[in-house]
Amino acid sequence: MWKWVASDAINEGGAMKVTRRDLLAWSAGAAAGLLATPVPWKVLDDVSIWSQNWPWIPQPARGPVEVKQSFCTLCPKGCGLRVRMAAGWAVGVAGSSTHPISRGALCPLAFAAHQLNWHPQRLRSVCHGSNRSTWADAQAAFAHASKEGPLVVIDGYPGRAASSVLESFAEKQGGSYRVFAPAELRALASYERWTGIPAASLGYDLENANTVISFGAPLLDGWGTPGRFTRLWAERAAGMRDPQLRLIQIDSSLSRTAARAWQWVEIREGSESALASGLAGALHEQNLVPAHSPVPSMTLAESAAQTGMSVERIRELARLVVAKTPALVIARDDDPAVAALNVLLGSLGKRGGIVRHSEQVKPYVAAESVIGSARAVLIDASVPWDFVPQTNAEIFRFAAWDGGGTKADWLLPAPGFLEDLTDLPTAPGCSALTYGVAPALVKATSEVQSAAQFLCSLDGSLPTTAKIIDSRCQDLFRRREGSVYAQEIFEMAKFTSVQTFKEQLLKGAVWAGEPTASPEFHCSLKEWPTRTRAVAAESWATEWRAPVMPPLASKLYQESGLRESPSRRNA
Repeated sequence: MWKWVASDAINEGGAMKVTRRDLLAWSAGAAAGLLATPVPWKVLDDVSIWSQNWPWIPQPARGPVEVKQSFCTLCPKGCGLRVRMAAGWAVGVAGSSTHPISRGALCPLAFAAHQLNWHPQRLRSVCHGSNRSTWADAQAAFAHASKEGPLVVIDGYPGRAASSVLESFAEKQGGSYRVFAPAELRALASYERWTGIPAASLGYDLENANTVISFGAPLLDGWGTPGRFTRLWAERAAGMRDPQLRLIQIDSSLSRTAARAWQWVEIREGSESALASGLAGALHEQNLVPAHSPVPSMTLAESAAQTGMSVERIRELARLVVAKTPALVIARDDDPAVAALNVLLGSLGKRGGIVRHSEQVKPYVAAESVIGSARAVLIDASVPWDFVPQTNAEIFRFAAWDGGGTKADWLLPAPGFLEDLTDLPTAPGCSALTYGVAPALVKATSEVQSAAQFLCSLDGSLPTTAKIIDSRCQDLFRRREGSVYAQEIFEMAKFTSVQTFKEQLLKGAVWAGEPTASPEFHCSLKEWPTRTRAVAAESWATEWRAPVMPPLASKLYQESGLRESPSRRNA
């Protein structure tokens, strides 16, 4: 008979003491033995299979697999895509090497864009406040508000066919059409104030520049069209001791762009304007620019004190700027003092500088401007989710995904990735005209409407997006200029009809205009400017404007270390 007392085991008069160490040893041995068996691994395998096959997880239908060419419509850059389709559904995305600007490069969000349409936060029904509503109620409320007072329409991708619908409706109602501009266009705003030329018609001629001076702009880390500058850097600078393309990165921390640049110039955070003024003074002092150019009031000593650089280092940097021309200065945002350096260097309207690619673009009112006494504000789905208009008006917001924390009175479900026909005009900051058309490759999984469709349903006299795209294709065909980039490059003269030209665009081809000599701008800059507002330091987290992130993009950003987190960047 066994008898247990506390920790003593008594067996046939013999006592055996069980200690804590014995228990730990037995536990460790049992755990090691369990790991040596297939049981835990089989359980883990079964759980992973079960968790991927819940009934609410969408599964692609079985059917023929094909690859179609299209464009990413998640931002104004319009990068070329190769979309893998299975039974009419997008199941994979890759970059298209035939696109003349992006040349096969994509951002992480675009790589995972096919997952966004199934995101749990996908907006699938009309919401009025915290309650569900209907499209009929939303139309009635918007029509009533439009009749009662002024209307403001805010667009995020100007120049599209849908933008023409938004602008036309606002004008017919006596309202205001406004644009939320990306950082690349905001950095060009100073030239619009000085020359009267719309910022949207200007671009950076990076392809012909020999020296690029970046004041905090992440040129090698997502700035502009993905792949544009990184390809140039790879072809003209990477691995070269004396590169054909020099990149001087002026930054307060060793960012990814600074780490790969030809030279990194470290300054104190927020002192970009002071350094620009100091460089202007050093250029004048050493007779490196025309004497009649505006001279900043800030002295070199004051600039050195604010930036943390020495006076001699600023003079040396000024010599480097003009050592290999053409030189192009790029600001992170709207910084007049930085922009004025291009005026000083004579880079406006010059090859390798700031060029004008179109004379047909109109200036826009900035979305951030004071709205005033508007009765209703309509926000297109292209406007970043974190933009909140400062107004007491009734807000009708279109969005494909609910990012949470919105102040909109109405949330209206918009088409998701590749669910709607749209066109893609020239990307912000590009120096040459381009045009593409993205067809609706996949069907919407719920009742959605774009802002343009919504307005056309209220006003039957407005042209539809499809009609405007047809008109633009006819326009390009009649001009007989430029080339079409598909699997091969075709001159416009080879197309015998507008229909064959449009068919190529619908298959993912890109029309690109011929590079032309840009006339030199007349700039009325009479005195050296100062910064009009503070510009916060950027990181990929603060610039990330998607309301939701698909799982693949989350993995690329948060696990692979492709980009630094803000905490590491500021360490």
